[in-house]
Amino acid sequence: MRKNPSAFFMERKFQFLLSLLIFGFSFTTLSYCSKQSDIIFSQLEESLTFAKDSNRKLIVVFGADWCPDCKALDGIFEEPEPKALLKENFILFKVDVGRFDKNLSLNDKLGNPIQNGIPALVVLDPSGKILTSTKGGEFSNASKMTKEQVLEYLYRL
Repeated sequence: MRKNPSAFFMERKFQFLLSLLIFGFSFTTLSYCSKQSDIIFSQLEESLTFAKDSNRKLIVVFGADWCPDCKALDGIFEEPEPKALLKENFILFKVDVGRFDKNLSLNDKLGNPIQNGIPALVVLDPSGKILTSTKGGEFSNASKMTKEQVLEYLYRL
């Protein structure tokens, strides 16, 4: 049994409009991601310029606000001795990875340091050359680390 021709065309019209809507949403999402990537890359370049001007290395810290280990590392970085060491020798550039769904283009550019957990650190010289990275998840248990362990890592840089 065939459908009423006007009902058939209405159904096709609805499918076409729905497809356009989905395509439009996908395009908007892709352009948003691209703009986010552009923003984070331009912020990285600004931080590298600042590092160069102040003769310090840049530490890119990948983390997220929901991550207890990231909060623990932030807390250690705020203690007097690590804070003074960081201020004298480094520029910190924090990158929010969300639920491992944000700023992934920068993660990829820097060798996927978050592959074994966050927080993950990448240390760059002022020209942007990677000096070291915690690809092995070295700080992914930062909530169990002591200030001395973090300082030991920083002093080696």
